[in-house]
Amino acid sequence: MADHYVQASFAFTCIAREAALIEEAWQHASDLLGDFAPGEPSAEFLAAFMPTDLANPFNGLLEIFDDPDFPHFGAEIEIAGAAECIVAIYGTTDFQPGPIAELIRRCCQESLQTAPVGFDWSYGCSRPRRDVFGGGWCAIFADHVEFASTQEELARCLVRSAVTPPAEPPDPWIDYPQYPSADWQTEVANGDTRLGYLDWALARTDADRSVRPSKEVPSA
Repeated sequence: MADHYVQASFAFTCIAREAALIEEAWQHASDLLGDFAPGEPSAEFLAAFMPTDLANPFNGLLEIFDDPDFPHFGAEIEIAGAAECIVAIYGTTDFQPGPIAELIRRCCQESLQTAPVGFDWSYGCSRPRRDVFGGGWCAIFADHVEFASTQEELARCLVRSAVTPPAEPPDPWIDYPQYPSADWQTEVANGDTRLGYLDWALARTDADRSVRPSKEVPSA
């Protein structure tokens, strides 16, 4: 027998009416989870979680959960501030990235137009079982949400490494055409450099890249 954990803790900033909408949706979900009668939904809530069945004004909220019969975010929430609010969300056992991300996306459209919100999470196990430890990240934009896990990123990296072998180191006996070794030898003889040829050529390359010619403004 083993216990599995999904854990996360993050905070973000939004405007007051978005924070109020998050708080309302969170409370409705909590009431529905506990089989309590939820309060009257606001017009803002119905616009953000548009119901598909007018007989149930909360089914738009329920559809963001993997199991609509179990509307659980697996986290706690704290909101502080007035005109600009800081929303903190955290959970240590059963944090639910998907519903939490969709909650933020639907409630914080104005703030997300200015800047996206992101968080990461970890998952683990009380026993050292193989392939049960990891984590992931989520980026929330006004029109979509992106997810990735550490296992997916690791798999991509391993495949990329297998397909594209590391580049061979440069041959120290071949000159860079634009930086001939004769010029390097002159600088060494004059005491202008103590670098080896390859390091000298690479340093000259970086220096040339950093100098960009200014564009002339055509006269009227």
